[in-house]
Amino acid sequence: MARVTPERTQRLQISGMKGPACAVKIEQALRQLAGVKNVEIDNEGIASIAGDVEPEDLIKALSATNYQARSIRQHQS
Repeated sequence: MARVTPERTQRLQISGMKGPACAVKIEQALRQLAGVKNVEIDNEGIASIAGDVEPEDLIKALSATNYQARSIRQHQS
């Protein structure tokens, strides 16, 4: 029986975005990855990606499209 893992949200700070066209290109690149359920990108260049996917895979996919990204760690208090 397959193990079901809960969906999680990754946040990335993306460098090199210059407007809505860049956001569309980034969103398309991320949605192609297996496990990605939803992608939202704000005007500050922060992408929120829901699904079962590792941050390293997201960063690698963006690097292939000439955008740089770094994971934003969410701190819990």
